[in-house]
Amino acid sequence: MAKSFTHPYIPNSIPKIKEEMMRRIGIQSIEELYADVPQRFKLKRRLDLPSPTSEQEVKRLVETILSKNKTFQDMPIFLGAGCWPHYVPAAVETTIQRTELFTSYTPYQPEVSQGMLQALFEYQSMICEITAMEVANCSMYDWASALGEAVRMTARLTHRTEALVPKIIHPERKATLKTYTEPIGMRIKSVGYESETGQLDVEDLKTKISEKTASVYVENPAYLGFI
Repeated sequence: MAKSFTHPYIPNSIPKIKEEMMRRIGIQSIEELYADVPQRFKLKRRLDLPSPTSEQEVKRLVETILSKNKTFQDMPIFLGAGCWPHYVPAAVETTIQRTELFTSYTPYQPEVSQGMLQALFEYQSMICEITAMEVANCSMYDWASALGEAVRMTARLTHRTEALVPKIIHPERKATLKTYTEPIGMRIKSVGYESETGQLDVEDLKTKISEKTASVYVENPAYLGFI
């Protein structure tokens, strides 16, 4: 009989525990758990896998395989819909790993998110210093909800009822915007674009701006990926 293997961190590999589990569910062997699998689908030999290798050897092998791929750095990128490569300064990773700014929780439970709240406070303070604004908001859920909040704010400030957005906007983002603005009676109007360049049609924009216009929303990069 082969010697039973006992893993130090997996309790059910201990023979006594394994036997008790099998007894509780009424089986004599592990093979009975696969009784419903037809015999023709069961492998009758050991898997044809390479022998164990060191971490360094595995790393070298994977890097050799991956070197055959081309990355986004090797070719022009024409991705849109928010999928374009985003530049993140190297200082960001270092900053967010500092213990006084790092917590893995959302800001809604202050006692376990002090680092997050400190980071938001620092961000808002710096934005106000740079822009000379009295206040600065932050910590929106996502792009779409931030857009909804911004358009509603323009309505409160101007007392106007229309917002202009590009015709080529993410449909889900536009749907979220409508969810935010319809309850307050705002109307969302689309502005066309130039088919050759993809840029916003300025002439169409001019004809649609009126005394009812509270805001004009422009994306950069745009939904189709151009600048």
